Amino acid sequence: MSQQPSEEKSLPPSSKKLRDARKKGQVAKSADLVTAMVMLACTLYIAISVNDIIARVQGLIDSTARLYTEPFDTLWPQLMTQAGEVLLLSVLPLVGLTLLVIVLTNIVVLQGFVFSTEPVQPKPENIDPVQGVKRIFSVRGLVEFLKSLFKMVALAVALVIVYRLGLQSLMESSRCGYPCVQGTFLALLQPLVITALIAFLLVGAFDVLLQRWLFERDQRMTKTEQKRERKDQEGDPTMNQARRKQRREMHELNAKIGVQYSSLMIGTADGWLVGIRYIRGETPVPLVTCKASPDQAASLLASAAPRRVPRVADPRLAELIAKRAGNGDPVPDGTFQAVADMLVAAKLI
Repeated sequence: MSQQPSEEKSLPPSSKKLRDARKKGQVAKSADLVTAMVMLACTLYIAISVNDIIARVQGLIDSTARLYTEPFDTLWPQLMTQAGEVLLLSVLPLVGLTLLVIVLTNIVVLQGFVFSTEPVQPKPENIDPVQGVKRIFSVRGLVEFLKSLFKMVALAVALVIVYRLGLQSLMESSRCGYPCVQGTFLALLQPLVITALIAFLLVGAFDVLLQRWLFERDQRMTKTEQKRERKDQEGDPTMNQARRKQRREMHELNAKIGVQYSSLMIGTADGWLVGIRYIRGETPVPLVTCKASPDQAASLLASAAPRRVPRVADPRLAELIAKRAGNGDPVPDGTFQAVADMLVAAKLI
């Protein structure tokens, strides 16, 4: 039996899918930007500390040369001390700076810390030759090839230009000894380093945007996935629609608050006064539309008079309803029958 073709992933990923992917360690990574920032930081460190590093290494070499003229037992501790200084003051700061730049750059690119063991877990597709060939000839593989090609071409062009212009000077500098050779070599090396840094930084900045686009492209969803996710989050659509309809009806009922929506007034001008609304087919139960304490009852009653709202003088029932229900609430259970009798007497039912 032939299998049905897979559904096209044409919808953008939801925030939930991106969060779940992040928990699994699946994020947009940019190794090129990390490499570029490490190169920049290390180059600046070496440029600032080059004189101190050369002095320490030169001192260690000079001390080593003294092994031919001085006793080994007396010179060995001094050599160990100088070697430790070279390691601690020259190499370890470079290693520490590299680690710091890697961590900070990844935090910026990944937009926070990401920790998951799932990417390092062995998976069959990682050793599948067919999947490996697909990855090589995929869009991501083509992009990686083009980035590497751009960096190689940029460095090759810079190398050709620099050495075509400076090769003659480098050959002639040997006549005046080591200082001239060193100066000429550094003058040729500087544009190469600057070109490499610019090329790597440009590729790294472009790679961040590209990796995010590729990641969102890989995380796209089908319509079935979107419907399933929405159902898992919000529940069954039919039940949700019924609940929304019920909430909308209750909101509409609760919104009709005030003496102008009252069908019946219960109470007196010198006691508690409440307004009741009941419309057949609209309100399932009588609702409280307004209420007033004894010191405000006269004002509320005066507002109801122009509207010719029927009134039943029962201050005790009015007080019971007012203290147990708020505006928009159904009448309390213990008062339902009494209110119903009043509505029947007023020919509202």
